[in-house]
Amino acid sequence: MRLSYSSINTYETCPAKYRFQYEERLPTAPSPALSFGDSLHRALHRFHARPVPIAPSLGELLETLDEVWVSDGYADQAEEAAYREHARQVLAQYHRENAEAYRIPAALEFRFEIEVEGVTLSGVIDRMDRIPGGGYEIIDYKTNRRLPPRERVERDLQLSIYHLAAREVWGIEPERLTLYYLLPGQRMTTARTRAHIDELRRRVATVAERIAAGRFEPKQNPLCDWCAFRPRCPLFRHAYERQEGDPAPRMTAVVDEWISLKRRTREIARRLEELAPLIHAFCEEHGYRRLFGSDGAAVDRRPQHVTEPVDERVRGILEPLGLWDRVVSVDPEKLSALIESRILPPEVEDALLASRREVRTRHALVLREAERAAERPGG
Repeated sequence: MRLSYSSINTYETCPAKYRFQYEERLPTAPSPALSFGDSLHRALHRFHARPVPIAPSLGELLETLDEVWVSDGYADQAEEAAYREHARQVLAQYHRENAEAYRIPAALEFRFEIEVEGVTLSGVIDRMDRIPGGGYEIIDYKTNRRLPPRERVERDLQLSIYHLAAREVWGIEPERLTLYYLLPGQRMTTARTRAHIDELRRRVATVAERIAAGRFEPKQNPLCDWCAFRPRCPLFRHAYERQEGDPAPRMTAVVDEWISLKRRTREIARRLEELAPLIHAFCEEHGYRRLFGSDGAAVDRRPQHVTEPVDERVRGILEPLGLWDRVVSVDPEKLSALIESRILPPEVEDALLASRREVRTRHALVLREAERAAERPGG
């Protein structure tokens, strides 16, 4: 099996997207963001691909941008012009910050293949520099508008792959692994340990096993709104089919009724939670056990004696009597969520599913609103 950082990251984000993109190879339309990033990468490659340790001038760099500019995916000439001007600003900032310390890279746009847990991992290292005084730094350009949290960089899979590739291909341990965020003009630098490489191996093995097993279930995530495969995805396909003519009007009526009832149930549950403390407080203050309504119905306050969570003292009392199993049970919903989270190794998932007849993956009907404003207090 052949994988890359991009394909692994795609699978971990959404296995269904991986299937559409890498297994079925469905075509996708070009986008401004991809063309913008590609253009910057090409310009910086040309900027650093010189046989002498003298930086090109800013004018030369901007001319290079025009030569390598990718025009695919823009809605119109005005949008393309805006992106091109932004790219010029980004490169001008890059030139200010890097021209003076310019030096010939140790490697540039280096393509590699390494074997990890029986998987061929391929990739391209944007740049590797020699550090003055000794050592090496791997640099990868990013066109994100915002910096990620530091902990995400510390666990970044791509940097772990690059570290391992440098060791396997060149026999070196890079002292620095840097993500260079071009838009804000900031670097985030980290390093890797044996623990990071062990985690890399586990992640590669897990993804490879799941792909081989044909596990391509969709996974809701923050990138769904920008996914090109929404019309094919089981999570969104029905909405697109309805736009072309409702394929099942009677079922749509059933769904509409379920949604309406679910919303009313949620409103009722929220109001019950608001009223309960008022009733408890009133009963405590006046010593009432029961409060009656206008039609004779009553609210009955009954004491409940619950030990939660069940601790080892309770277990010590019940286990010698053979009664411990009667108070310990598996929450099916929590177990189902754990199985479907894909954080367990495949063999553990299979063992859980096969261990008891009561353990099954359930499919709950859950209302997911497009707008959450109504759920907020005062909404």
